[in-house]
Amino acid sequence: MRSDLKLGPLQYQSYLSVATGLLRVYRYPRCFEPERTWGIDVHTDSSVLSIIHQDDVGGLQVYKDHQWFDVKPLSNTLIVNIGDMLQAMSDDNYMSVKHRVKVNKHKERISIGYFVFPAEDAVIQSTKYNPFTYADFRAQVQHDLKTVGLKTGLQKFKFTTDQSS
Repeated sequence: MRSDLKLGPLQYQSYLSVATGLLRVYRYPRCFEPERTWGIDVHTDSSVLSIIHQDDVGGLQVYKDHQWFDVKPLSNTLIVNIGDMLQAMSDDNYMSVKHRVKVNKHKERISIGYFVFPAEDAVIQSTKYNPFTYADFRAQVQHDLKTVGLKTGLQKFKFTTDQSS
């Protein structure tokens, strides 16, 4: 993938920093009315990559071709999600995947995710996006959540066809 992205050594090091990796454990308690709530609502990951190990309960869904698909849990299998940062770095050649997690009526669900982020001050360079840092992106996401109630993602950083002021 490194050659596909045409990253130089310094970009590679700051975009895929071991120091910025994060491990999260998600617990979704069973819910007697699963049709009334989500474990996690629709979103894309802000990371470069997300590597997920899920238990045998299921509930992860991905959005493709205008429909939702259940991701069947497979024993000893990891799921790799492309995140928003990789989408920008790759000029949209690799797309961040919309996904969500349903709760289960009978069992709790556990998943463990390892998320790879760029360094906070690494400038993401792309031909389709204005240069931005991961810190800029995170600030924009927080602003969006407070003002419109949802993450608008990379669209705020995308070059517009009309560059006039």
